[in-house]
Amino acid sequence: MDADLKWVIGIAIAMATTFLTTMIAAFRNLAGRISTGNRDIHKRIDDVKEKYVRRDDLDGHIQRLDGNVRDLREEMRENHRQLLEALSRR
Repeated sequence: MDADLKWVIGIAIAMATTFLTTMIAAFRNLAGRISTGNRDIHKRIDDVKEKYVRRDDLDGHIQRLDGNVRDLREEMRENHRQLLEALSRR
C-alpha cells in the first residue's frame, strides 16, 4: 500500500502542477490580450483626435468662406453694372 500511496501522491502533485501551469499560461494570455486591446483603444482615440474638427472652428471657416463668396458676388455685380453702363453710352 505504501507504493500505491506514493503513486497517488505523485499523480496528484503532477495534476496540481499541470493545473497551476495552465492557469498561469491562461492569465498571461489574457493579460497580453488586454494590453493589446488597450493599445488598439489608444490608437483609435489618437486617430479621432487627429481627424476631429471642433464645430466652432469649422463654423468660423465656413463663415469666412461665405464672406469671401459674398464679396466676390458684389464685385461681379459692380463689374457687370459698369460694363452695362459702358456699353449703353456707345
